[in-house]
Amino acid sequence: MPDQQTTDKRRPDPLARFLFALISLTVVALGVLAVVTAYAPARSTRFGMAGPLFDGDAVHFGVTMIFVGLAPLGFFARTARGAGWWAGGCMALALLTLFVGLRLVP
Repeated sequence: MPDQQTTDKRRPDPLARFLFALISLTVVALGVLAVVTAYAPARSTRFGMAGPLFDGDAVHFGVTMIFVGLAPLGFFARTARGAGWWAGGCMALALLTLFVGLRLVP
């Protein structure tokens, strides 16, 4: 039976850290581009093509993408609990902006 007092304090691989930062940077940049230009191009979904978004809809989409893109940065937290809180908070904010964008929350 393993000892309950031992903890594994290994740091994540630098390549993994770089890739998580790159994923985050890419998704946040797409969100910022949608907010600044007020345009989100057409996207392919499993149900077919989704049309482009304009004006306010594109801005809400961009803000949601920014919060989703910030979630992988939880990988840089010092503890697993901190990473969970960070990712959970980002996802909660993303859901809130999604509901505001869909006009489900006034």
